[in-house]
Amino acid sequence: MTRNQAGYRRNWWLVIMALTGLALVFRLLVWRWRELYPLGGDEAEYLAQAITLLQERRYVELRLMRPPLYPLFLATAILFVDSLVQNLRLVQSIISTLTVPLIILLTHTLAQRSVPQAPPTFARRAGLLAGLLTALNYTLAANATELLTETLFLAGLSLLFWLILLPKQTSRLAVCTGVVTGALCLIRSVALPLLPLTMGWWLINGWQSGQRRQTFIHIGIFLLGWSLVVGPWTIRNTLTYGGVILIDTTGAENLWLDNDPAGREAVKAQLYALGEDRLYRQRLATERGVAVILADPMRFIMKMGQELRRFFALEHTDDMRARPAIWVSAAEVAARLVLGDGVWLLILLAGSYGLVQRWHAVQPDPTQRTLTAFHTLAQPSWLLGAWTAYVLFTTLIFHVELRYRLPIYPVLLAYTGMVGAAWQVRLRTVFPHRQQWTLLVPLLMLLITLWHAPYPIIAWKLANKHWNLLLAEQALTNGDAVKAADAASKALAYDEQSVLALVALARAALLGGDETTALHWLDEASAVLPAHPYPHLLRGDVLRRQGDLIAAQHELSRFAAVSREDLAAWLWARAVTPPPTRLPLGDGLDLGFIRGMHHPLPGEQHWRWTTRWAQVRLTAPAGTQQIALTLRSGRPDKSAVTIWVTVAGSKPQPFTISAEWQTITLSLPTTTLSREVLVAIHSPTFWPRQYDPASADGRRLGVQLAFAEVR
Repeated sequence: MTRNQAGYRRNWWLVIMALTGLALVFRLLVWRWRELYPLGGDEAEYLAQAITLLQERRYVELRLMRPPLYPLFLATAILFVDSLVQNLRLVQSIISTLTVPLIILLTHTLAQRSVPQAPPTFARRAGLLAGLLTALNYTLAANATELLTETLFLAGLSLLFWLILLPKQTSRLAVCTGVVTGALCLIRSVALPLLPLTMGWWLINGWQSGQRRQTFIHIGIFLLGWSLVVGPWTIRNTLTYGGVILIDTTGAENLWLDNDPAGREAVKAQLYALGEDRLYRQRLATERGVAVILADPMRFIMKMGQELRRFFALEHTDDMRARPAIWVSAAEVAARLVLGDGVWLLILLAGSYGLVQRWHAVQPDPTQRTLTAFHTLAQPSWLLGAWTAYVLFTTLIFHVELRYRLPIYPVLLAYTGMVGAAWQVRLRTVFPHRQQWTLLVPLLMLLITLWHAPYPIIAWKLANKHWNLLLAEQALTNGDAVKAADAASKALAYDEQSVLALVALARAALLGGDETTALHWLDEASAVLPAHPYPHLLRGDVLRRQGDLIAAQHELSRFAAVSREDLAAWLWARAVTPPPTRLPLGDGLDLGFIRGMHHPLPGEQHWRWTTRWAQVRLTAPAGTQQIALTLRSGRPDKSAVTIWVTVAGSKPQPFTISAEWQTITLSLPTTTLSREVLVAIHSPTFWPRQYDPASADGRRLGVQLAFAEVR
């Protein structure tokens, strides 16, 4: 190796490390964004299964039988980082980060094998481009925060494809490949076809290269490694259930669940009624699933067509359209659209194009047709293409959840990297003439995506709606009620179900002093989407100003405990009720007059925790002289803390706050006019886990504030 080659290699590994670091930073950001996301049904089942395994030292089968390795992984992770969900999500985020170098190595090896005539620069750049798309892939980062099998499976699958494609196979590599394949099967049984696919592709390559004997040895060792992993579990199933269940009954049961016209829930009830006889359930589900398909083939074909459309959908766009009441920050929305759906669309089109592209010219020889065919089948695209087709086909047979398409990500990412690297001008001449028909494949993918939903039209309408909402917000800020109502009406014309536009119309009416019209628009917004908090907050504020405190309290506190958004901060900028002179904290009626404070959890009554920086807004009548705050440190160890309080922009004043309730006072400049006063509290913070490692409370807490009043 020359000095230049060594330098290139060192720099290449440095870039890989940099991309891995970038992936970690991005995944930690997504991990923080999704901290408050609740566990789904499957996640809760996996977590309960792992905890039971640790507490009772026994493996409890889930109601729908699944492979055992992921619960074992979760149990192992719990031993190291405890059972806190956010800690387990962090472990998976780290595993997702490690997928980046694996994708780079896979793409590098794939490029070398697919285009042996290309210079080394091609394989290196293809790998780095695929690594960049993996590092900044929101879909992969978000799935890492779900306690499901996909993240672990994807990392293992990337490793497996790299091991399979390595040009120089050895007995050690063969057994490692077998072990990894077996482990993948025990994570998700969907990996089972990788066993014959790998053996068949190796056999073709060995036959084509003339190393038949060595290939048979490697295949045998590969099969031995797989058997050592899967065999004990199969034996356990046979002894437990009295018959052969290779890994699980998922495939058979889903065949019935997803194709019976009665629906999944009705079929589940029938399956559960059979009890723990898994062998009989497997046989019955297979028979019933095949029977319902054959009984009405046209219905089955139409069902597959519907699943095909869902498979190519833009996941995050559809999710935000389907669940508009779920608040997502502007930064996360951008990440979802650009680094989620945008990257998916890119790798779908470029990756599918690269997959069907002829990267290495094979000269046909009429006298050696068999050898020519073997040479063609020995290309990696046949192995990876067969896997991709299998994932797509099985998803259509069962049902589409968009995480089920993640197993084709390594293939699409790798070929996208190759397509991107091949577009470099100085590398184009080393490739054979591209076949124009291959452009039909990404075009077909794009047409199916648009068949699912007219995304360009949707994007146009959404862009116009949000532009007009921005104009409405600017007009409201400037106090122009007429212009705000006009812009909000235009936004509503682009989306008749827009709660934000209806709320903007209500705010414009309030700005014009018309509470009756405002309440009408708020009622319209609540009718469109009852779960959206904005209409309820604004209605509660109006009712509070009208003096109906009971109804106001119900509206204001209705969603504050379950929303991911800081609703206190939202209402702070939009409240129409004048601030009070005395403000009790924690009853819900304080919303609109506070920010930088946590919503009370059960057991936290008549006070609120502050964050590092919190504010209270009060009205100081003419002649008042003091601001009084009632608070305590709230530290579990009864320690005192020092806080700094600022009134109306004056110099911060320090106070030592003990563990007991105490009232501190600050002077106000005497004035003959009533005015609004802003009180800011800066305090040190702590995590409850610093005192109780098992605490599920991930909030960063300052001090406890009970009252704020002007005297």
